[in-house]
Amino acid sequence: MSSSRWLVPVLAVLFVPLWASGFIAGKIATGSTDVPAVLFWRFVIALVVMLAAVAVLRPRLPRGRAWLHLAVTALLLQVGQFTFVYSGLASGVPAGLSSLILGMAPLLVGLLTPLLLATRLGVGPVLGLLIGATGVYVVLADDLGAGLGGNLVFPVLGMLSLAAGTLYQKRFNDSTPVVTSVVVQMATSLVATLAAWPFLGADWLPRAPSGWAAVAFLGVVNSAGAFVLMFVLLRRRSTVFVSSLLNLVPATTALVAVPVLGEPLTVQALLGLGIALVGMFVGLGRVPGLRGRRVVADAAVAAPSGQPDGHTVAPAAGGPGRRATGA
Repeated sequence: MSSSRWLVPVLAVLFVPLWASGFIAGKIATGSTDVPAVLFWRFVIALVVMLAAVAVLRPRLPRGRAWLHLAVTALLLQVGQFTFVYSGLASGVPAGLSSLILGMAPLLVGLLTPLLLATRLGVGPVLGLLIGATGVYVVLADDLGAGLGGNLVFPVLGMLSLAAGTLYQKRFNDSTPVVTSVVVQMATSLVATLAAWPFLGADWLPRAPSGWAAVAFLGVVNSAGAFVLMFVLLRRRSTVFVSSLLNLVPATTALVAVPVLGEPLTVQALLGLGIALVGMFVGLGRVPGLRGRRVVADAAVAAPSGQPDGHTVAPAAGGPGRRATGA
């Protein structure tokens, strides 16, 4: 088998657990580190790594209003999404449940795309979102009555920030090189975090070695490593292929969280997770007879970047020849 044949399968196998690990690392980090500090060190480490990539690749710089559009995208995809997700993790929301809720963002993007980007929508995405929402409800049924209900607003807001940021970057940042976009977004997010710090009363440093290890993992692996894998996969495969991989993230996170974090995995949770995954595949047009237009499937990819996978890189509608980022 030639290298070009085995490269994509190997990268795909690595990509899913790497992306899902952002939820696990985020849970560990917020256990001993204030949320602002997790964000701060994540942005610092990721910015250093991506600046090294810029030095090697030398991508072109944004022009004119592109700087402003990248800043707005950063506030939604980076600051907004991860502030809410990490706050939820710190308040007791399980990593697997957070991943499942964030996993609904791609289909929400697909539903809103016709309204905001003048794209026609097939029946698949609508049916898929309804099925996926049913699965999420099945998983949440016990938690809503067990005192977790109020804290669930955090991952929901994180999911909305992810969807809004994805739509915004699809509309305004398609022509900006991926590496440049990520660097500008990381820098903007770092400045925003520092500006808000005096009002947060948070400690600067993690209070345990596990906190340092987790934020380093988020910065290097999730903000840089997973982004590189996604970029390579997008160059060699379609955005629908990457979407299918992202749909495996909630199940992977839930399974890994059992031995690593000690989170329970009940029969009800497995059932709801299965329903949600079916909904996501239906929404992406993977079921014959329910296929929507290709642009809907492309619009349904939302990234690094994922999930607090610490990184969100979202492909743009229009196929692998056009890429946009959101970390």
